[in-house]
Amino acid sequence: MPRTCRIGALMLSLAVVCSLLGCAVMSPPRAQIRSLLSPIPEELGEGYTLQDDGTMVYQKTGLKVTVKAVTDEELNAMYPEHSRNGSTSTNPYTYGDWVDPELGYTPGRFTVFTVTVHNYTLPKINLNPAEVLLTSDRGHQLRAYLPEAGDSQDHPSFEDYYRERMGRTGVEENRFLERMGLVRQTLYVEGKAFKGDTKEGFLAFDPLDARIKKVRLVLKNFVLAYDANNWPAETVDLIFPFTRLTEETTDKKE
Repeated sequence: MPRTCRIGALMLSLAVVCSLLGCAVMSPPRAQIRSLLSPIPEELGEGYTLQDDGTMVYQKTGLKVTVKAVTDEELNAMYPEHSRNGSTSTNPYTYGDWVDPELGYTPGRFTVFTVTVHNYTLPKINLNPAEVLLTSDRGHQLRAYLPEAGDSQDHPSFEDYYRERMGRTGVEENRFLERMGLVRQTLYVEGKAFKGDTKEGFLAFDPLDARIKKVRLVLKNFVLAYDANNWPAETVDLIFPFTRLTEETTDKKE
């Protein structure tokens, strides 16, 4: 048998064997790092408490502020109809059920917290997302995403983020509008909370660097009172500390 024929026969035999054995040795397992943010009770200051579900609470006479880190799984469960169909999913906060073919798993798109502000008896108070920071133990200072591109020159926006990733078709435009519609419904936006009001929504930041172990969500210049000219007369920085836990799982593909 000619040499080229023998090589071809050998390659065919290897292909058959590989098919029968499932090529177990040809696809190495992929590791997935799942990031979880957990409150640090011992670092909570005066006026703060921690609930069983991981919600941190700040209370002062007349008001209450609650903060909780939200996982991608929770966000997908909140908006299941927006979290399907792989790369075309329209959940603006996650990649939905899409799996990165290079990584072999779904990466995080944003770092998300839910914030609720209750004003029970004060004339008016205000949390401005443009003042909020997410700081890390490695010196990072992340600013919260705002809805629209023109909201602030110093902040990232969901409009810019998704326009940069939008195709030129009508379907892509509709997908962009659907994502932005959900952002406008759910993101925490600036606005005074008057006596008896409750305001709530998400604060979203870029995904965290893999080396980060601790972060602090800082609600800077939270306005507790205004003067006669409607200028802030009393402010406070509310600080919510988190430790970052990571879970490594291995996806063994055969």
